[in-house]
Amino acid sequence: MSNSTSNSTLPAGEVDHNLYGNFQPSKTAAYGYMALFVLSAFVHFIMIFPLRAAFFIPLILGCAMEAGGYYCRAWSASNTHKILPFVISSLLILAAPPMLAATVYMTFGRIIRNLKAATFSIISPRWLTSLFVLGDVICLGSQLAGSVLRASDDLQTNQTGSHIVLAGLILQVVMFSFFGLLVAIFHARYTRSGEDIGLGWKKHVVMLYVLSVVFVVRNIVRIVEFTQSGDGYIAMHESMLYLFDGSFMLFVSVLFLLVHPGRLLREARRFHKKDRFTMGSEMVPIIPK
Repeated sequence: MSNSTSNSTLPAGEVDHNLYGNFQPSKTAAYGYMALFVLSAFVHFIMIFPLRAAFFIPLILGCAMEAGGYYCRAWSASNTHKILPFVISSLLILAAPPMLAATVYMTFGRIIRNLKAATFSIISPRWLTSLFVLGDVICLGSQLAGSVLRASDDLQTNQTGSHIVLAGLILQVVMFSFFGLLVAIFHARYTRSGEDIGLGWKKHVVMLYVLSVVFVVRNIVRIVEFTQSGDGYIAMHESMLYLFDGSFMLFVSVLFLLVHPGRLLREARRFHKKDRFTMGSEMVPIIPK
């Protein structure tokens, strides 16, 4: 009777326990990561224009989602019993990485096309980008839907949501493993072809390897988290979130700033334009005076 009375007197949208279990989330860390993702998104937005890199819009949106997630986490830290900021924070932080992943996939397709090296990829660049972006949309949708279901008070619905999120995470691990294999095959074929036009493309391919590993490790950690109980080690240690999720995604964004594929694509366009101009000039007959 007393328990029923206690629950009925709770403010709307709140529960009678700490949603984070045995710890108080850090406001300082949440605001710090929010600021870093906002700054990263802003710099990437500025770089879109000189580098003609509109395909970076998903990454910018992903950084914005990360920033929103950490803002809500800081908000949630003020009241760990309030459901709304906790759910929004968890949803955004979980669903943002597929947005960053989409830019990784599109980068590979554009590198192949701008190097005029489609014959060295086992999948056409057009289909490659479409295939992986479609898979990424499925991953994003499953993680959003699963996160919503996990917010339910019903135990069965909550478990169903966890399974859906888990399926999305496993799919993304499979996708990035296959993606890394495709990059390696292209790398080997193009290197052996003798048609290498230079322009420093290899460092961009190495970057794709690194990013693939980052996403695979991040998703494996998340998979372990969701297979553990709600009071598992990863869920109960805030440092794990910042190390294997926040820092990893921030690393993806910063690495793209340092090794921006837009620079390679710009140089490749200039090279091929100059090459066409040179060929065109050689074809013009010289008329004697």
